Amino acid sequence: MKKIGILHCIHANEVCTGAGCFSAFTNKTDYFRIYKDEEVTLSAFFSCNGCSKERPQSPMEDAGILEKLDRLVEEKIGTVHVGMCCNVTAGYECPRISEIKTLLQMRGINVLYGTHRDK
Repeated sequence: MKKIGILHCIHANEVCTGAGCFSAFTNKTDYFRIYKDEEVTLSAFFSCNGCSKERPQSPMEDAGILEKLDRLVEEKIGTVHVGMCCNVTAGYECPRISEIKTLLQMRGINVLYGTHRDK
């Protein structure tokens, strides 16, 4: 069975329940329609560690992010979808999300942009 994860922006936690991502995954709609004929499980839902004065380091130097990504490898997550909250489908990519994408790919994890459509 294919195992996937979802990466979301920590700042989205202020207003987001994750319901859009989980609904699209469960119903295999929107960006998850690619799995319509496959057995797939959502095995991780995780956030970046933020971008603020309190956390100035790059994800490449952030021990917490590195630990999360290594855990994805241990759990055999093959693909991570980058959530809509990261604005990558709106033509802007957060530099931290971009770095995390690189770190995921360095670990052999496929990265796809998008989860659900904006309502």
